[in-house]
Amino acid sequence: VLPDATAAAAAGVMGNSSGGMIMGGATTASAALNPQQTRHARRLYVGNLPLGVTEEEIHQHFGQAIRTATIPTNATDHNTDTDDDDPILSVYINHERRFCFLEFKRAAWATAGMQLDGLVLRGQALKIKRPNDYNEAAALQQMNHSQQQGNIPQLDVSRLGIISSNVLDGPNKVFIGGLHYHLTEAQVLELLQAFGKIKAFH
Repeated sequence: VLPDATAAAAAGVMGNSSGGMIMGGATTASAALNPQQTRHARRLYVGNLPLGVTEEEIHQHFGQAIRTATIPTNATDHNTDTDDDDPILSVYINHERRFCFLEFKRAAWATAGMQLDGLVLRGQALKIKRPNDYNEAAALQQMNHSQQQGNIPQLDVSRLGIISSNVLDGPNKVFIGGLHYHLTEAQVLELLQAFGKIKAFH
């Protein structure tokens, strides 16, 4: 005699359409996250696209930028996922509104890709942010659930001419006060760049 639906659910067992049984539980293969569940965490919104740009051009441009900016890790920490040779899965462009969604193969690459805000394509600085459906709490849970997400790749965006807005604590961090309130951010940057290359500014 088959158990009723309540008992089956409690036991983590359900029937499939062919009459077989699928075991539930987070430790089974059936509990693995499917691509649709993680898609919100694997996509980035890219705005201010140049007119006439194509999916292939964006794919190649971001792929090259990532390869240039990626900081190599130690052999013991290296992620052997061959998808990292080309971390981008797909590009969807809305030509009318001049934006696209960049979808990565791993959520970790999307997180790293947030640092590419300001990347220049055809002379225009791109605006990069999370899509509206991004759920940070769910993304953290999903990354903890799946070891395949791997560590977040480290990028040195200064190699791309991007000045990061995330200023990390360290010996190279400098506070500058007493600035005249009429000075704009661009003017302050211009003054500071006379003393050397700036990697981050906030």
